[in-house]
Amino acid sequence: MAWTREDAAHLLRRAGFGGSNAEVDSLFALGQAGAINRIVNYESIADAAWSSANPLNIPADFWDTTRTNLTWLLVRSPRPLEAKLVWFWHGHFTTPIGVAEAATFRKQMDKWRQYATGNFRDFLIAMYKDAAMLRYLNGAFSRKERPNENFARESMELYTTGTGPYRETDVREAARALTGWEVSWPAEVVSFNARAFDPGVKTILGRTGNFGGDDFMNILFQRPETARRISMKLYRTFVSERINLIEVNNLVTTWNRTSGNLKAVLTTLFNSAAFWDPRNRGTIVKSALDYTTGLTQRLGFAMNFDRVRAIMDAMDRAGQTAFAPPNPAGYATGLRLTGASMLLARYEFAYNLIYNTDQARVLSTLAGGITLPVAPATLIATLAQRLGVPAVTATTAAGIAEYLGTAAIDSTRFNNRALGTLYLLACSPEYQVA
Repeated sequence: MAWTREDAAHLLRRAGFGGSNAEVDSLFALGQAGAINRIVNYESIADAAWSSANPLNIPADFWDTTRTNLTWLLVRSPRPLEAKLVWFWHGHFTTPIGVAEAATFRKQMDKWRQYATGNFRDFLIAMYKDAAMLRYLNGAFSRKERPNENFARESMELYTTGTGPYRETDVREAARALTGWEVSWPAEVVSFNARAFDPGVKTILGRTGNFGGDDFMNILFQRPETARRISMKLYRTFVSERINLIEVNNLVTTWNRTSGNLKAVLTTLFNSAAFWDPRNRGTIVKSALDYTTGLTQRLGFAMNFDRVRAIMDAMDRAGQTAFAPPNPAGYATGLRLTGASMLLARYEFAYNLIYNTDQARVLSTLAGGITLPVAPATLIATLAQRLGVPAVTATTAAGIAEYLGTAAIDSTRFNNRALGTLYLLACSPEYQVA
């Protein structure tokens, strides 16, 4: 099939937050193979902002500096897939901000960024030694006299194999293997205390030995359930909730061939027939972060302090507080994000962005160059394409057409009607999905 601009837009919606029309054009010019390569092999794209502890230069007395800076780093990133993956892994290996010092939480996000497309075994080992994670799931308080089972259980149930293969005895034995790790206060430095470690023989998932934490992570990594479960989650996140087992098997094959190389798995995913299948487009409900960021990017607004705080406020009201997952299972997804109050929060965000921020910028960015007078149907189709709505249903088009009326729209009505059409499109069912 021929590579189209809409294909490039689809790639940027799924492997990022949507991006601007200029970014879509840039990807389209590379061709399909070049676009996938640029998205996946993002290390060559400079992003110096991550090296700063306070890239927005927020005053010291502001109450929410770390969360604001982290959100900004994601939504303005020149590496769309990296930003999307940091959010994905944060939602997988969950830790809410506030369970540790702000600087410690920032270090966790730096770590998730470091391993986002690396080896999953290495990721697991780095993850369980992370200070914020150790504090959140009580690993920092686990001693041989009283092993804490919390992190041992979540490591299997949520982070790797799922509930199938393990039993309560595996949880207890794994908890013993994870003893001895400590987090100092207030420095938040992770260290291993051999005197607090249980050195005895353990049996975990059918394997017996004098296991420590690294050994336990290696056992989890080697389980076939882990490769399949992570591949399945990546498929659901980037392709579709409707699982194609053949395509998932291809991801698992790549995983096994490359010993868990996440970049290789993602490359297979973005080259798969399922990813490009039109039947899988417009099927994934956008997260609150996807919706707010994608709309802001398309309307051409800079991601400054005020804009990021507006995104964070809308996310909070739309059921997805930034960097504060509600429980170890992570954020809600899919239709659980489409409650009435959640959708109203999105609509209010869109209204404020389109009408109350900078109407001239909105019009020049998405409505510039349209020949007047313009037929209502042409205006709807043009603005939908520029906003990033791949296909407007007949029902939505009819509703907007009723608002516009039947007469061609001339210069006296254009600005008002263009803004109204953009707002209705941003509130449409089609714009809630990617």
